[in-house]
Parts: sequence; C-alpha cells; structure tokens
Amino acid sequence: MQKRLDMPDDCARPDDELPDLTRHPEHDAAQPSVPRLPGFAAQLIGQRMRAMYENIVQEPIPDDLLSLVRKLEGKEDSE
Repeated sequence: MQKRLDMPDDCARPDDELPDLTRHPEHDAAQPSVPRLPGFAAQLIGQRMRAMYENIVQEPIPDDLLSLVRKLEGKEDSE
C-alpha cells in the first residue's frame, strides 16, 4: 500500500556541507536548561500512555475510513 520515498540525488549534501554540531558553551548558557522528569514519573507516564494507546489500537476501524482507504488504494493502482 505505501511506497517508500527516498531522497532524490539532487537533494543530497556533500560531507563538507554538513552543519557544525560542536557545542558552544557561550550559546548553552543563554538557553534555559531542559527540565527533566524523575525516573519514576517518566516510567508512570510511559505506562499510562501505552495503556491508552493499547485501547485505541483495539477499537474497530470506522467503515467510512476503510472505504476512503480503499478508494485511495484504487487510485494508486490505476496510476
């Protein structure tokens, strides 16, 4: 159903044009630090999100959405 779209050759950058990823301490001081959650909080959030998404994945797919997907697949096949 899905086709993989690779980057065209004309979009590729030579290695000498890659951005400089070195850290600059003077810039780091100007930016606020990123807050970190304690490990137990991150774990609890992860567990609850997995439970929520597990319920969503098990829901049936609406018929009108399935119909739309079939129409789109038909258009891809005819091209």
